[in-house]
Amino acid sequence: MDSWLEQFYGEQLDTIDAALAAGPQEPYALFRALDDDAWGLLLTQRYEVYPHIRALLPDVPEPAFQELWNGTSGVALAGQSTAFYSRLRMAYRRHGPRQLAESSVLDFGCGWGRLTRYLLRDVAPGRLYGCDPVEGILDVCRANRVPARLARSEFRPERVPFEARFDLAFAFSVFTHLSETAHDDCLAALHGSLNPGGILLVTIRPPAYLSMSPALREAAGRLDLAEPRYLLVPHPVDPGHPQQQPDGPMDYGETMFTMAYVRQHWSRWFELLDSGVQLQDPHQAMLTLRRR
Repeated sequence: MDSWLEQFYGEQLDTIDAALAAGPQEPYALFRALDDDAWGLLLTQRYEVYPHIRALLPDVPEPAFQELWNGTSGVALAGQSTAFYSRLRMAYRRHGPRQLAESSVLDFGCGWGRLTRYLLRDVAPGRLYGCDPVEGILDVCRANRVPARLARSEFRPERVPFEARFDLAFAFSVFTHLSETAHDDCLAALHGSLNPGGILLVTIRPPAYLSMSPALREAAGRLDLAEPRYLLVPHPVDPGHPQQQPDGPMDYGETMFTMAYVRQHWSRWFELLDSGVQLQDPHQAMLTLRRR
């Protein structure tokens, strides 16, 4: 990415790299004026120029690891991630209770910190949190130097694993994989973690995903999208699977539910503000909600 960064953002990045050499108190704030795509490129770590920037920003796992967890890697994955991040910031700017720089933010199901790291430049130090039910992936997040407060959550949580309350929480590709029971537990825990009027952004599967998942398509039959329907095709029971409940069913698999289901079942916890597709990642539709 050296030539891209130097040709199109060189003047800004030269200034930031020089400023980082002095050890500023809030170094990530230096990146706030960059456009989102430049920020996404920097977070790939696929460049040799700007050594102080590279030393500050988190590392990334090997491409094969990214593909195992996310289906793609490198610049393609950065494009999807940046698109979600841009939509998240736009939605929070429109609906959030305060400025993002003054907010506490939770990445629920943070994985290796793929999206957590994007908020580093927006959120004040100490106000960025991430949780995941898989301790091993949190270890990857820590090893890659993602500077957020990290903790393991339960797969079917009664609460999130922090005492803090949040103004913004997001869950990317979490509700695309849960049983209905785990889904309800996670929604209730997120509701309890948010401040009054707090914003939640999640992704769900759009109806077109049925054509991509033969198992879901078979389970759906003649699905009426106007009806409140919930579909789960669980992964096979596997004691070694990190989401396998002891002596219980597999609560993890391929999940799809209709917008009618969202309107009927989520309304006790959240007010639905916006919904829409993401062309850069068409298998992840995005919902913006406000805590009731």
